[in-house]
Amino acid sequence: MKKVFILSLLIISLSVSAQTTGSPMYVAAKSGLSIREKPDAGAKVLDKIPYGTKITLIDEDGGWVEIVTEGMVGYWRKVKYNNKTGYIVDSYLFPWPPPKLATVKGMKQYLAQVALPVGQKLVTRSGTMKQLTESGWELSKQLYKNGAEHHLFLAYEYGSDIYFLPGFTLQQGFLLCRLIPEFKEIFGEKDEFPTASKKFTKGEIEYEIEVRKLADDPEYGGPFTIEKIRVGYGDGAYIQFEMYIMENQLVIFLSAGV
Repeated sequence: MKKVFILSLLIISLSVSAQTTGSPMYVAAKSGLSIREKPDAGAKVLDKIPYGTKITLIDEDGGWVEIVTEGMVGYWRKVKYNNKTGYIVDSYLFPWPPPKLATVKGMKQYLAQVALPVGQKLVTRSGTMKQLTESGWELSKQLYKNGAEHHLFLAYEYGSDIYFLPGFTLQQGFLLCRLIPEFKEIFGEKDEFPTASKKFTKGEIEYEIEVRKLADDPEYGGPFTIEKIRVGYGDGAYIQFEMYIMENQLVIFLSAGV
């Protein structure tokens, strides 16, 4: 069991760091990302890298300085921009271009922004959608050229969307949802990355956040032990959101039903 745990933790840790080494990344901080003279929040700001800018990190063979921002654990990483070499916080980087803020309102639009679909939708169904009975349903699947997928499920008084995003981490998924209005009731613009389960109220709506972690281990614990985040609330219908890693894919699930 301990070997299984270590392997799981290693996979999660690598999904955070390995993708940022040598591969192009994109700035996903709405106000831009400060590049500092040293790996320290109090160091001199050399420049600011605008939202959406494509960059490549400079590998320093590990030894990165850890930093926590908005509940997210990241590292100061070396980068060159505008002929200036300094350090940025890698928590605000995406493997794909971030959503175009003026036009992208939902995850489906975001996938259309970053990749073309592969072939036609695959649709399977039971019953007739025009006269959907309690036992009828329809499932459609669309694959994209960057490996992403969108699954749409429709049934009687119920519907769900599932998105598969290769190469994204949980923290990057949190930032992505915070940037897309479709998820504004799940993660608000000022919300921090959830690291513990809790219940709270917004207005008259009761929310429940469940943070599921790998088994506690004093030797192999750490910031990347979260394996699933679930958010549920009732607003007429009951809304359920889940986000977790499956192999090297981020899975985002959103459903509504009565």
